[in-house]
Amino acid sequence: MAGSEKFEIKVLGDLEIRYGEKAIGVNESKTKSNKMWVLFEYILLNRSRKLSQDELIEMLWPDMEVSNPANSLKGLIFKLRKEIDSLGFLPGKQVILSVSGSYAFNDDMPYTVDVYEFEKYLKLSQEPGLSDDKKLDYLLQAVECYKGNLHHDARREPWAASIQTHYGDMYLSVVRSCTDLLSKEGHHQKIVEICRNALLIQPYTEDYYYHMIRAYTALENYSAASDMYLRVKELMQQEYGTVPDTKFEQAYKELMKQRPKKNLSAEELTEGFTEIRNYMATFYVEYGEFKQIYRLTARRLERIQKDAFLCVYTLGARRGVTVDLKERKKHMRILGEALSFGLRQGDVFARVTPWQFAVIFEDVTEENTLAIAERIKKYFEKNKRGEAFGIIHKAVRIEPSDFEARHGGV
Repeated sequence: MAGSEKFEIKVLGDLEIRYGEKAIGVNESKTKSNKMWVLFEYILLNRSRKLSQDELIEMLWPDMEVSNPANSLKGLIFKLRKEIDSLGFLPGKQVILSVSGSYAFNDDMPYTVDVYEFEKYLKLSQEPGLSDDKKLDYLLQAVECYKGNLHHDARREPWAASIQTHYGDMYLSVVRSCTDLLSKEGHHQKIVEICRNALLIQPYTEDYYYHMIRAYTALENYSAASDMYLRVKELMQQEYGTVPDTKFEQAYKELMKQRPKKNLSAEELTEGFTEIRNYMATFYVEYGEFKQIYRLTARRLERIQKDAFLCVYTLGARRGVTVDLKERKKHMRILGEALSFGLRQGDVFARVTPWQFAVIFEDVTEENTLAIAERIKKYFEKNKRGEAFGIIHKAVRIEPSDFEARHGGV
């Protein structure tokens, strides 16, 4: 066995086990048994001990009547080992060990796990006597390891809540330390990049918005900083019924002090209007602005030979399921986040009814809109809470306006 050969295991985001070019996992395998992958993750994250059949049965089927739980567990273990066999490295029986009627993860085999690599780099960054550059290097490697929360099937399990909280708090600490060091070095654009990715993982964490406001201010991108502040105010009001805390108010006052107070030339205005990099690629606008952009798009279609589509994303509830208004609002915000981070650069979207968003796509095919819709759906499915809600997607072609004909244009 070559020294470099090992399993590469990811549990942050989508669960995946990789060996060379081969991979198995939630999105890689033909086997669609969610419980099988939850079982693997539980055994992996408890790698330091043997797990009895009773413990695993209770974890997999809590408060449920299963006709023959011992056989059901053995069936899952068999399927899991067979999946591991398909990678062609170590047999599944050498990965998931049977020990005196219990099961255990083989901690002696060559492997890496993203969450343990994340933890390793965080600990290295905390060693005494490190220079700021070396500490930052370790922290950035930790950030690179953390690609998401525990995959959604495991995240719903009661046992995973404390683990998710533990690593989520560690990730927040890493991002805070990174932004402090990057700010000292003047690397404000890197702060924007890190916090933007962090918002994909923890979209309701105030700290990330705060650090982005400060970074945008330092970059003199006052428009982006102001938009971020207004977004935080809206988020706090909708999610918690409160306003941002004092540090957000102070950051905003600092921003306003640095705005230009004199007349500017066209060149200076152009420089100020030029987007450096927003925290999301798409443009969110209010309903009235969206209507005007739609009309402008229809006018342009009179002159250019391109396709444009209006796509509507509706938050739907499963038939027969009763949901309260608070939960519906929460999931509408999750859909908004999915659109914010899932659409293309330059796409424009708005909330057009209480439970619908609309998007304008230019220069795309209908197939492109379907591919984008799948990306939006994937984000929503990862972050939604429970199974009550889903997304309904509809695309219609925007017809060119006859504005010029009606107004004597040429």
